[in-house]
Amino acid sequence: MQWEEEPDAGWVATLAGVSERRARRALAEAQAERRLFHRIAAAHRAGGRPSYIEIDAPFELYAITRLRRPRHVLEVGVSSGVSSAYLLQALERNSYGTLHSIDLPQFAGRPGRSRRPDTPSWVLPEGQSSGWAVPMSLRGRWDLRLGNKNVVIPILADDLPRVDLMVYDVPHSDRDAAREFRAIDRRFSPKGVAIADHGPGGGRCTALQGWAVRRSSSAVRCGELGLYGFRAA
Repeated sequence: MQWEEEPDAGWVATLAGVSERRARRALAEAQAERRLFHRIAAAHRAGGRPSYIEIDAPFELYAITRLRRPRHVLEVGVSSGVSSAYLLQALERNSYGTLHSIDLPQFAGRPGRSRRPDTPSWVLPEGQSSGWAVPMSLRGRWDLRLGNKNVVIPILADDLPRVDLMVYDVPHSDRDAAREFRAIDRRFSPKGVAIADHGPGGGRCTALQGWAVRRSSSAVRCGELGLYGFRAA
């Protein structure tokens, strides 16, 4: 697991609707969660995967959650659970809110077989399950649902009274993402925040920007990452 050296306070301030000073304080709090960082890193090492795919901005997710105080957070894509853990830690600090996560686990292969060089880095090590690196102490606010996002997102959109924060971190086509964002939009809160990760160096997807425009906003980039988000106006 990689330590985030320079989290983007301006991006957090824009999405949370606060001053950069408040954003920097929330990010400093995230960076102070050293115990959580080391527990996740240790879980990765124990699973034989010291270098593991993860969202590039866990501190920003933590800070936005602390500042926005969402009641319902929707996360699409879990893998080992780095973003899940930071979202859950922030909800725990808030003493408020639930994380609803969706994941369709993929596995590296059968025991005794070496991992192929072309295996995607987000697949789960043998014997592990989605979110395996999330500390048990944080799981009380976690609603983890396993299944295809195309099926589970509409179900959650029907079940939840609203979605205050969405983190979309899965490989996707613009067509699929646009359909899924429309389903979420039915429950998306006024001033809700939506974030999508397009991988290192990835561009802003048409589906996210289209959703932002319909909500009188625009998707903005986090630093030099392939991470974009907007706050509904």
